[in-house]
Amino acid sequence: MKQLTFPILASIFLVGCGPSKMPSNWSGSNSASNAGMEMRGSGFGSMAEAIRSGNIPPEAILTTVYFGFDKYTVDSKERAKLDAISGQAQNTKIIIAGYTDQFGTEEYNLGLSDRRAQSVREYLVKLGSTETNVEVLALGEQEADKNASGRDSGSKDRKAIVVDANYSGPIRSGASKPVAPAASSGSAPAPVSAL
Repeated sequence: MKQLTFPILASIFLVGCGPSKMPSNWSGSNSASNAGMEMRGSGFGSMAEAIRSGNIPPEAILTTVYFGFDKYTVDSKERAKLDAISGQAQNTKIIIAGYTDQFGTEEYNLGLSDRRAQSVREYLVKLGSTETNVEVLALGEQEADKNASGRDSGSKDRKAIVVDANYSGPIRSGASKPVAPAASSGSAPAPVSAL
């Protein structure tokens, strides 16, 4: 009997920790209107809706952090971007929207985008941001270039965008892609908007 106990426990552990595990904040819906976010506090709603619909005002974007293929740890080159905005992030509510390229299953990409956004969140909290003022929005491949044909061509889609949820300027309606601030040297290029 003892010989069977270890394999059974190991199987249960592996099933619960596999790569298909859904994000911790996933709402259970695949619709774009509420994919990947469960609100804990107030003050995030209108900006979260703008992010979900792809209408992030460029002025509300604090920074964009890029990731390697199938990676979610903030690279040392990208940490400088977060260090630069840490003071601003400590004084406002922010939403971190995680994205992936089109490679992988929808479920896997949703989980990966959550891990990317959570990684940025953890880094900002270590720098002094208050946990309750930072929300995560996992969007998976929602904004991915469906024409990307390889790992290099999808690099601009592997990102987390840090957005000021208290931005009070106009938010355009319609389906426009978010514009990222100019990328610093050594990072992936800024997204190219379609004409």
